Amino acid sequence: MSIRALWIVPIVRHTNTDLLQNSILLRHYPLIEKKAKLVNGEDYVSLPNPTEFSNALLFELGYRDEEKFIQSRDTCQRVDRKPVFEVTTSTGTIWPLVVVEQRGLLFCCLPLVQENLSTRPNLIQIPGVSLGFSLLCGLADFLRQCPPNEVPQKSADIHLYLNTAVPFGRISDVNCDTVMAKMYNKPSYLPRAQKQPSWKPVLHKGKNTLYLALTEYVRAVQFNKENIADTFDLYGTVTCKSELEVALSDITINLAYNSQESALPVDNLLIHPCVQSADCSMLQKGETKALPRRIRFTPPTEMFTLCHYTAIGLKEPPIKAVYDMKMTDNRASLTVQLTLSDGVRNAFEYCEMQIPFHNRGVISSQDSSVNQGNTLVSPDKKILVWNIGQKFSKSLTANLEATVIFSEAKSASSFDDPFCKGQNAYAQLYFKISDFTQSGRCIDSKSIQVSPSTKFKLNTVHEYLSAEYKIWNSNGDVLSSSVPRSLLKQPAEI
Repeated sequence: MSIRALWIVPIVRHTNTDLLQNSILLRHYPLIEKKAKLVNGEDYVSLPNPTEFSNALLFELGYRDEEKFIQSRDTCQRVDRKPVFEVTTSTGTIWPLVVVEQRGLLFCCLPLVQENLSTRPNLIQIPGVSLGFSLLCGLADFLRQCPPNEVPQKSADIHLYLNTAVPFGRISDVNCDTVMAKMYNKPSYLPRAQKQPSWKPVLHKGKNTLYLALTEYVRAVQFNKENIADTFDLYGTVTCKSELEVALSDITINLAYNSQESALPVDNLLIHPCVQSADCSMLQKGETKALPRRIRFTPPTEMFTLCHYTAIGLKEPPIKAVYDMKMTDNRASLTVQLTLSDGVRNAFEYCEMQIPFHNRGVISSQDSSVNQGNTLVSPDKKILVWNIGQKFSKSLTANLEATVIFSEAKSASSFDDPFCKGQNAYAQLYFKISDFTQSGRCIDSKSIQVSPSTKFKLNTVHEYLSAEYKIWNSNGDVLSSSVPRSLLKQPAEI
């Protein structure tokens, strides 16, 4: 599991080759390159010079000639395999190139493929792809505090990082925290009688703490049309950060319920590789039991996502919304009605609706009336923002009536959705509720067990957030899809 080369390329939209030459960081490995020549044979493609590579990469990702339609690059028939790309240069086609974009920089690496490149094996069969992606994410995390224009000045630190993580081109460690611990030779406080794993070279020194956060998200699209049903789903994650003064800790937690009566069953429990055992059984057809799930794991040093899950049985979205908007010339008249569902905690950390206006001029004025909260216009003058507040009224409803007038001036800084013309429009809702989950799922703090036994401070967080929460204008067309009836009549193929 080796890589042939690694690049850090800034995202620039002009062709100043001198600037590119001075800002590209390249690390290639001659030993791995010799191996690539032997393994790939006639299919071997040599590495291009840095400027040619960066120009080809920026073109492939659409940062060059972005106003033109390039058939080979922009056709919808092309299969997208992000984060893996192929880049064509004068030396040939470079594949599989792994690319991670972070804060205006492109982190790229070319894994060694020890198979025939002419037939191109499946990406799942190339271990260097997944490891290369993890390596780039760790490198981006290492440079997270460094502004993009100062990255060239950090070349010595980057080379030291790569010498530790990828000695001689062979990937040995992809975790940013453990690589930095090895770089700076932090002392280990582990007694000689205990064994220390290689992925945890430095032990925590200080107060023992365990942080667990259960975050639940709801996605919803509401159409308010008779022939199209509203869609919504509920899913969540459990995040963990363990800081314990032991080499290897074994932690067991229970994902229980606050109330069994209103609980929603959890299905599709996906776990982190560090989990040693878990109750991941799928619900059988027709089964609606809301049972606790028990997970035992050995935590890594960094913050990580312990598991993902989905909740089934949600009968209605947490906030029912109706958006009614009509356009006449340069004027939009709209009303919005929001209703909070029963069982949802009426205590928001924030609750805000954004109503964008695409393919129109900027908002020159707006006159609105609300029964709670306040309205304002976004800085680019393309979005009407309704700050609903932290609590609905006793009737659990909130209403907005507004008239928005547009000028002929255009705002070049905002994106215009090509579908949203005329009365085709939508509004988006953003909210967060602390100490609440709609499924009733919670972390049972009393059932947490740590081995070897040690005293620790436990911090648990429960929160409920909106993901994509969109409400379409009931007077316009909407974007939706459905399974053709001909396919529904056909028997399922196994």
